[in-house]
Amino acid sequence: MLQVALANIKTYARRYIAVLLAVAIGTAFLGATLAVDSSTRATLKNSVGDAYKNADLVASVDWQLTPADAETSSLTMDVVREVRKLPDTSGVYGNGFFGADLHTGENSYSVMMQPISPEHKLSGMTMLEGRAPLGAEEVVLDEKHAEQMGVSISDTVAVTAMDEANKTRELKVVGIVETTTDPMFSSYAQLAMEESAWERLAGKDFGMNLLMIDAKGDIAQTKSTIAQYFSDKGMADVVVNTADEQVLKDVASMTGGTDQLTIILLVFALVALVVTGLVVMNTFSVVIAQRTRELALLRTLGAKRAQIRKSVLIEALLIGIIASVIGMMMAIALMAGLIQLLRSFVPEMSYATLALDARGIIVPLVVAILMTVLAAWVPARRAMGLAPLAALRPFDAASVKNRAGLVRIIFGALLTLAGVALLGFGAYKGDLLIAFAGGLLSFPGILMLASLFVPATVFGVGKLLAGRSVAGRLASLNAVRNPGRTTATATALLIGVTLVSMIMVGGQSAKATLNGSISGEYPIDLQVQQDTKNSDELAAKLANVEGIEYAAAYQMRTVNIDFLNGSTSEEYAMIVDPQSYSSVVLDQKIVPKDGELLSTWWQNESKFAEVNGNEVKLKTTSASFVENTLTEATAKNLGISDKDGMSGVAIKVDPSLSNTEINTLVETIADVANVENSRVSGGVMEKFMFSQVIDVLLMIVSGLLAVAVLIALIGVANTLSLSVLERTRENALLRALGLKKKQLRSMLATEAVLIGGVAALLGLILGAIYGLLGAHSALSSLGSMQYEIPWAQLAAVLAVSLVAALLASITPGRRAAKLSPVEGLATE
Repeated sequence: MLQVALANIKTYARRYIAVLLAVAIGTAFLGATLAVDSSTRATLKNSVGDAYKNADLVASVDWQLTPADAETSSLTMDVVREVRKLPDTSGVYGNGFFGADLHTGENSYSVMMQPISPEHKLSGMTMLEGRAPLGAEEVVLDEKHAEQMGVSISDTVAVTAMDEANKTRELKVVGIVETTTDPMFSSYAQLAMEESAWERLAGKDFGMNLLMIDAKGDIAQTKSTIAQYFSDKGMADVVVNTADEQVLKDVASMTGGTDQLTIILLVFALVALVVTGLVVMNTFSVVIAQRTRELALLRTLGAKRAQIRKSVLIEALLIGIIASVIGMMMAIALMAGLIQLLRSFVPEMSYATLALDARGIIVPLVVAILMTVLAAWVPARRAMGLAPLAALRPFDAASVKNRAGLVRIIFGALLTLAGVALLGFGAYKGDLLIAFAGGLLSFPGILMLASLFVPATVFGVGKLLAGRSVAGRLASLNAVRNPGRTTATATALLIGVTLVSMIMVGGQSAKATLNGSISGEYPIDLQVQQDTKNSDELAAKLANVEGIEYAAAYQMRTVNIDFLNGSTSEEYAMIVDPQSYSSVVLDQKIVPKDGELLSTWWQNESKFAEVNGNEVKLKTTSASFVENTLTEATAKNLGISDKDGMSGVAIKVDPSLSNTEINTLVETIADVANVENSRVSGGVMEKFMFSQVIDVLLMIVSGLLAVAVLIALIGVANTLSLSVLERTRENALLRALGLKKKQLRSMLATEAVLIGGVAALLGLILGAIYGLLGAHSALSSLGSMQYEIPWAQLAAVLAVSLVAALLASITPGRRAAKLSPVEGLATE
């Protein structure tokens, strides 16, 4: 039967082009999805995990694991030296920061002082120019900020460390390193010095953020050894992770403490798998159905059922192997092209990385081959189930009037009901896996029921739009004359458009929600502080600066705060006008009401506090760059003096500004306020970097939409071409009855546009519902959801679907019109 299979492929090569394209594009879709998974992790490792991207293991303190009767552990330089002595480690670097002011003569900048390891790679620093510091008076500076400051190698800078002595030191720049892409620190200049000199400035007991560790041999063994060391030291709250695990942990902290990233990528891969399977199955089913008479003829000539089935499966296997390899090459080329475009057109996204692993290559190949064989098995088995003479006769499509159709509809209804119930429950509970299971059940169920509503909808729309056109009326009648054919043609586009719109709506809602969450973490873009008593005049000036949307003045006063839990402290408090302050903050939750204190002591569980001996309601926040805050009316009632203290201006910047434009704006604000650059601070840079990470991920995923559209368009073209071949005698009969060539082409074009338009419209509706429910189930744990529907993009998908359906009808229409009525009626 191998010879029969090869002969069929050779003889009917054009017939298999449709299947080859469907399998190849399906493989590319799945392969690109898995490449997004691995590339996303590599990209995050180059951004969120930039500091430890070269380490095997990362040790950090998790204060939630600190025993109630113990103090939180501290990763000091003494701990670093002890871990270096462990037999399984070949290198250890302590990553710690403390703030300082750097003076260049004209300006002052806020910098982060950190140690630089003898092993440069462990510190995450890449030396671009010069050398590492060797003595206490030498430092290296990151490239971006060195350029902004006008500092180069051999220059001397003045650095004032924020320690008790507050001493200014003259330090020589001996090297330039690559600027970090870590969103938490990229807005600050990185100034690194030799470890022992850094320790003297920071203090012997200064705790590190992380320990980066190189394993001498087996990473798992080294991880176990280091974990045992911390356990023996009584440091139970120190956690040791691999670099990849630490990336996921850091990302989880950005997304409400849950690892939604892994779940979202897993679900996206499963969606790709399901959609690819449906499209390949649909396309192969049509091809096998067209061969029913041919297969039956072989049976009448003596071929056994098993032999015919084996021949079909061999054909499918060969096609699957060839198509899957082509598809995998397409996936790699697609991802490489997307990432190269990102790097070329968006320089700030230079950390986007293409990463491939064995799983991402082998899984798509194996799945595509298996799906092709299975897709051939189902229709071949159905064809083999018929007697030879029965197979040679035409048979009716499944419908409610026959047993097969009734079983299909009942089963589809059950799947749809069960899937909708699971989908709703998953969205309600915020469980993406349950919601995905609901979508996995409901969508095939809807496809099974498509023959009930797709032909009727096409007929209704066609009748409404056809008017007196003969071609239009015939097109709408064709939709209901053979509902199975109409449904098969529409299904391919319905699948693709549903997926496209689901990703568009879900992705847009996810981006809006994640950006909202980031805005809640960094609710104030910029603040500028000055020593004067009042900032109203400065706020008015800054409001007119290009790039600033709003500016609101505030006062800074010293107050005594008693949290009624035994902790009393003297702290700064911002005195704000709630109306103007609410216009500059990105999260209204940090705007206090009269009689209320907004406190940064977010772990405090008290409901009240005393300010200067007077009780006020307590509202807490964990947001960054936020001070204890009171309204002007509350401050007046508490008798807080307005004579002494500083003042400042809170600023909301234009969200469309780039990284470079924000840096320029900071310098402009400092000039207008007549202060040093270090007096301008805020979360806009961190927010910008985090938003940029989200944009990178969504842009990579959005690139897959083109693949999904291709799958849908190939499916439409395939099924429409095959349906025209199936209707050769029917079309010839219409010609014989007087239908002109132009009218025949118009009829096929109108039919294609009607089917394509209805399928696309239904797909948009289904996709929007799936996208909104999926986004809710994935991200509702973050807090407030923000739903966005990209109407313009969805309209573009509808327009492309209509144009594509029209184009798909041109070739088969010409072929049908070319054939004379006599030749067509003689066709078997």
